[in-house]
Amino acid sequence: MTDINTADRAPGGVLSTLSPERVDKLFHSPALRHVFQENASDEYVLIWLLSKHTKDTGSEKIYLKDMVQELGLPMPKVSAIARSLKDQGLVRWTHDGNGEEGTYILLTETAVTSVQSHRQAMRDYHQRVVAAYGEERFLHLLGEIAQLEEILRQEAEKVGDAHEPT
Repeated sequence: MTDINTADRAPGGVLSTLSPERVDKLFHSPALRHVFQENASDEYVLIWLLSKHTKDTGSEKIYLKDMVQELGLPMPKVSAIARSLKDQGLVRWTHDGNGEEGTYILLTETAVTSVQSHRQAMRDYHQRVVAAYGEERFLHLLGEIAQLEEILRQEAEKVGDAHEPT
């Protein structure tokens, strides 16, 4: 299967200066996730979840029961979405052995291409945002955010330590 998580970045540009973890954080920020979940179909959210699962675990399959847990949707809804994706040729729905462990889905090449296209659109979007804001200012802002995150983490630890019994 094609690797959907290592699409080429544009040569140069601020994204090429960031670590893969930072780029992933930018692309999967809560604000952007909210925008896409609100504006994307349930089907795309399921495809996105499966592509993320593949990246995070190295496994190309995800069991429906795990999708139910991850999405917080009832099994009939997840099954209906998976069935729709199967009918569109975007996933293969199958099981191991006699199916006692449950059924799972795998992305097809058509779905992989769709995810790659969407990710490229997001890269283009971020490049335009960075260009409009200014690369130097953007990199400085990322540094400031990293410092703020560290301060927040340290202060949260202090709060946690203050509430522990001595």
